[in-house]
Order: sequence, then C-alpha cells, then structure tokens
Amino acid sequence: MLCFVPRPDTGIFATFQSGSRTMLKTFRYRLVPNKTQRDKLQRTLDSCRFLYNCALEQRRSQRLGIYEQKRQLTEVRHSFNEYKDIHVHVLQNTLFKLDRAFQAFFRRCRNGEKPGFPRFKNENGFDSFAFNNTGFKLQGKILSLCKIGNVKVRLSRPLPKDSTIKALTVKRVCGAWYACLAVEYTPTPLPASDKAVGIDLGLESFAALSNGERIGNPRFLEKNARELRRAQRRVARRQKGSHRRRKAVLRLQKVHERIRNRRLDWLHKRSTELIRKYGLIVAEELHIRGLAQGVLAKQVLDAGWATFLDMVSYKAAEAGRRFEKVEPKYTSQTCPACGAVKKKKLSERMHRCDCGYQIHRDIAAAQVILGRICPLGANVAEVVASVA
Repeated sequence: MLCFVPRPDTGIFATFQSGSRTMLKTFRYRLVPNKTQRDKLQRTLDSCRFLYNCALEQRRSQRLGIYEQKRQLTEVRHSFNEYKDIHVHVLQNTLFKLDRAFQAFFRRCRNGEKPGFPRFKNENGFDSFAFNNTGFKLQGKILSLCKIGNVKVRLSRPLPKDSTIKALTVKRVCGAWYACLAVEYTPTPLPASDKAVGIDLGLESFAALSNGERIGNPRFLEKNARELRRAQRRVARRQKGSHRRRKAVLRLQKVHERIRNRRLDWLHKRSTELIRKYGLIVAEELHIRGLAQGVLAKQVLDAGWATFLDMVSYKAAEAGRRFEKVEPKYTSQTCPACGAVKKKKLSERMHRCDCGYQIHRDIAAAQVILGRICPLGANVAEVVASVA
C-alpha cells in the first residue's frame, strides 16, 4: 500500500497531434471560480501533490511499477477521506505523471546524458491535475467539474465545429486557474497557394523573408526590463519566508507572465500571417538550445525562435500548407544569385558578390534557404537583372 510518510519538500500551453483526418489540439481558457471553488481546486491540487510525493517515496523504497500503484489506489481512497472527494481519473493521472518522469529519466540515461532523478514536489512545483474523457462537462460558458462544481469559463475563442473534447487539464498559473481542453476535430484547409517564402531568423530583425520583407524584433524582455527590475528588487528586500515576500514573488511572476503572453500573442499573429499568405514556407533547422548558451542567450530566448517554428509547423499542417526545414550550413555565406561561397564577418550586414548582386545579408540568407527547396522561388534572377 502507498505509505503516506511525511517528507520535507525539496523543492501545446498547447499540444499537437496530427493524423490522416483528424487533429488533436489544446485550447486554454481562463476559469473564474468563486471562493468555495478556488478552495476546492487548491485542495485537489494539494492532495494530488501529496499522492505524487508518496508514490515517489514508495518507488524509491519498494521498486513498484505504475500498475501496482494503481491497484493500491482503490484501498487508498477507502482509507483516506480527502481522496474520496477527488475523481479517480485525477488520481490515476497523477501516478501516470510520476511514471512519465521515470520514463524520461531512464531514456536520458540510455542516451548517455546526466539527468536528475525525479524529485519531490513542493507547493510551487506542482501546478496541474488532469481528467480523462469523463468527470467534466462543458455547457456554454460553464465547466462542470466532478467534486468541485460548476465553474465559469471565459471562452476567448470558440471551439472548432463538430469537435470532441478528449481530456481536460486544470492548471494554476500565477494564482489564476486555467482549463486546457484537448479537442479532436477535422481541420478545414485554406485555399491553395503557389507562393513560396524562405525565412532567416535573427536578432537585428526577428525574421528576414526571401521576398525582401523584414519583420522587426519586438524585444519584449528589453522593453519591460524596468518593470521587471522593480519587481525583482521588491522580492530582494523582503525577508525570506514572510507573507510579504510571497506577495512580492507573486507580483514578479505576474510580470513574467505578462511578458510571456505578449510574446505569444505576437508570435501567433506573425505565424498566422505567413500561413495565410504562402503555400510553401522554408526555414533553417537551427540548434536553438546551443545558440542559447552564448553571450546572446537572453536575446535568443527573448526572440522565441523555437516557439515560432513550432507554431508555423502545426498551423501549416492544420491549413494544408507545406513547411520544410533545411540545413543551416553556409546559408549566410552563399550568394543566392551565383552560388559562390564567400565568408563574411558577423558585422558585415550587406551581401556583396563579385557577380554584382548586392542585398541585405539576412534577405540573401533567406533566398538561399528557399533555394535549397525551391530554386526558382526566390526570383533571384529578376533581382539580379534589376541591379545590373
């Protein structure tokens, strides 16, 4: 049986899946619970966290697997009253969450990495619980949760027509509660387009397109640095463990959340514009994790390249577009007109070739990127003729 031994705490937003006909996509909505419902949500979250920690302790001491722990879960619910008020799928998904942590640990070990062993969760490290296809029901702007009640939902956008809700995850973010609905539906492709574009991601401009357009870098972290510094200083002045420090930390978290939401909103708009306009989109297959370890790590992470490419990928699959990634080697050193390779320093922002082709370095790289999939798509010959 699961041993409930106290132990000191040590500590798709969206998902996407595509098939031949249907897609599985996650929609996140803000919940508006009253005080009683907030208390029930918090108690459910705390009980799931305690179950997670106890199951982890049991795995460390008795070496049990996920299915043996699931069999013991029935006895646990009969022995402890707090678990009778929680839907059984929520408790089972908590055990599956722990099992996924162990699977990821062993997978990284097999790959020769040095992963950390699954850890015990404190109140800040465990922020969600999940239902399967039962235990909840969405009726208009009311979400009925088993053992919790009817919670108001802010439906910021409608669900796709003829869609089926497959799962629900209730998540706490900066003191607010959200419902993440995994929905299966049949997407409607956009009208066909024969336009193609290459994208070169950067920091001077967020992206340069092969047609000569450049998308400016919004630099959300830099623009909100003053507000962020004030919130961080407020936390630093508070005494550790005090109530005022917890309030200051929550305020700091909300500043980070606003920056994140602004970045996501901007990335969604830019990626949607590209999907609606072009039938073929080509980008570099960048190793962003490696790029984010240098002196420009903060700028690279603030730009959100990985999130942008993920958005373009799943939106292209949904709209019936084609999205390709190419090898990034020598894209900024190659002339898109004649194919000659000439090394340039990073400070050289103009591409000047002996063949007479002159253009901004990032736009030239975008044309090379597109040329590796669609050689005639960049219309480089027309540009060369106009320059000559």
